[in-house]
Amino acid sequence: MKKTLYDILAVEADATPEQIRAAYQRATAELDHEGQHDPNKKVILREAFELLLHPQKRASYDARLARQTNLQAQAAANQGKPEVTMTPGQKPKNWLAPAILIALLLATVAVWWSVKQKEARNKLKEISATSEISPTVAASRLPAQQLVSVPGNSDSGKSAEEIYALRSPSIALISVFSPSGVQVAIGSGVMIEPQVLITNCHVVRSGVQYRAKIGKEVLPATVIMADEEFDLCRLGVPGSSAPPVVLGSTDSLRTGQKVFAIGAPQGLDLTISDGIISSLRTLASGRVIQTTAPISPGSSGGGLFDDAGKLVGIMTFQHKLGQNLNFAVPADWINTMSSRRASNQGVGALTMSSIESQSQPSPASASLWGSWACMNVQTGFSMEVSFSRNTQVSGNMNGKRFYGNYALNERSLTFVGDISLSAQVEQLGEAKMLINTDRGGRLACARTGT
Repeated sequence: MKKTLYDILAVEADATPEQIRAAYQRATAELDHEGQHDPNKKVILREAFELLLHPQKRASYDARLARQTNLQAQAAANQGKPEVTMTPGQKPKNWLAPAILIALLLATVAVWWSVKQKEARNKLKEISATSEISPTVAASRLPAQQLVSVPGNSDSGKSAEEIYALRSPSIALISVFSPSGVQVAIGSGVMIEPQVLITNCHVVRSGVQYRAKIGKEVLPATVIMADEEFDLCRLGVPGSSAPPVVLGSTDSLRTGQKVFAIGAPQGLDLTISDGIISSLRTLASGRVIQTTAPISPGSSGGGLFDDAGKLVGIMTFQHKLGQNLNFAVPADWINTMSSRRASNQGVGALTMSSIESQSQPSPASASLWGSWACMNVQTGFSMEVSFSRNTQVSGNMNGKRFYGNYALNERSLTFVGDISLSAQVEQLGEAKMLINTDRGGRLACARTGT
């Protein structure tokens, strides 16, 4: 039997959007872990994920599956019926002509509906191209009969393709030059106001002359405000026509949420990558975003966007010794910047050591230390896991080994490394623990060692 989209993502037909999103993230992470794999697998996973997360498309797909199931059941039933014999002079009933007529009618309706959907999508794109409005507002300008086909009516957010088309015109490649005109550094920047870029101060501190490449424009830039404590610098770019982005807030973020990073890693401008929010790290000055969205040298100063296209962070640094440990300062800080030097010795108070020094183990995380055996008796999902004092985690999940780091913020538990896992700790005692995960559901854990 041909695989359904539910089979491809390994979810039940009544799976919730959250379960579908978690299944897609799990499947793509497993492909990435394999290294070499058929690239078509990711394409198929992405198509299945986007269709099943779109309410109207999923309803249409479910109806088509139901029709196919009914037809298969009828065919199986007919195979078991005795062969009909005709008496002399009896005329056979001709069912072929009505069946062909019905098929033609259904095909005509399907073509008409497809044309209407395409017209609605094109109309939405025309409206969105001239003004930055929400999909709901754009949909309200369309004829009532076309509203059901507007992609923006879905709660699934924008795709990577849509985020790139919307925000890449506002991303800059920043080149830094010495007094003698020698290029000494590169970085990224985001247009936050007309003719004003935001970037990291550590990007511009090694030189005195700056040039911003935004689309086809290459323009001189100057530092107009430096907040070294936040590691954020504003650059004036006179003459730039690049559109400013819309600022978001960490208040709207949650662990596990999809995000997109756009910048210039290694000088390769307008590069997009995606990932999730691994954690929100609380420092004295506010919350810093930890994400799995890959970055490289040159990405510093680039934008981190949520699935609505809002700027939620500025990519700042990565943990070179960790795996997929990338950090962004929150966009909330942009509106509270002031000209000031960093309180520590270097430019930018945000480093891995500053985060680690302010992330001392809490009594709750100390209770995690040791080895646990976890099981979901209904699904058979099992996990053996060991938590160390230095936030490292290891074990096996359904027999597959993994290593990485963990974080416990209040009751939110996250793993980052060979696997990405989010869980809520519902109960934590000396010998027993109950956690609700995005992979194996609710797991009952018993301590097996200290």
